Amino acid sequence: MKMKTILIYSFILLITFTKSSLAEDDFNTWQNTLAPLYLWGQSLDGTINDTVGLQIDFDEALDDLNGVATVHYEGAKGHWGIIADYSFVNIRPEGTAPGPAGVTVAVDMKNTIAEIGALYRFGPNNPWQLLGGVRRYDLDVDITIGPVTPVTIKKSFTDFFIGGRFQNQFGKKWSFLGRADIGTGDSDLVWNALVAFDYRFNNVLSGLIGYRAIDYDVDEDNFKYQMNQSGPALALVFHW
Repeated sequence: MKMKTILIYSFILLITFTKSSLAEDDFNTWQNTLAPLYLWGQSLDGTINDTVGLQIDFDEALDDLNGVATVHYEGAKGHWGIIADYSFVNIRPEGTAPGPAGVTVAVDMKNTIAEIGALYRFGPNNPWQLLGGVRRYDLDVDITIGPVTPVTIKKSFTDFFIGGRFQNQFGKKWSFLGRADIGTGDSDLVWNALVAFDYRFNNVLSGLIGYRAIDYDVDEDNFKYQMNQSGPALALVFHW
């Protein structure tokens, strides 16, 4: 349902904004952007091995946050470009299992998502772009139920993805970015989507606000993982 909502709003915005965002001179020179520490407020909704359920809202995830590190880079000249993204988050939610015993359940979850890909731009007067690359997802979870020794789950998935992007300017300072991609490999299926608005303060600095979601479906012989991570995204972006 979240994916359908994102795509519907993206489509409405795509047919609304039609102004080109790059002059031809800019298109044929190197354009770089860097978000050295962006914020992605994640809500988690899913299961591990069909037994461990994680349903953590955005505000709860902030309270349980133990560590975060993120960076996003893009560089392009002419038709071709490169994108790279790294996101690490560590949350430690704790609660009580249902039942009269009131056993404490503690989770220590470390999650790393890293991707690198190529970008193809159709031209300075065309806001559509194609992208494709490889994404690695590392999961490290310790689950403690009462006084029992923690159960540790460590898994890594590497997937190839392909998708599209729409990036366009409207007004003098605002631009819109919509991205969607789908992939597979170690995962049975993974999709990723972003809808964002960018406000340009000056030639060097802009601020981005949006919403990102990524959804994993893994079904192996001895491991199952279904997880949706989604929430608001904020960033200060440097341009040169």
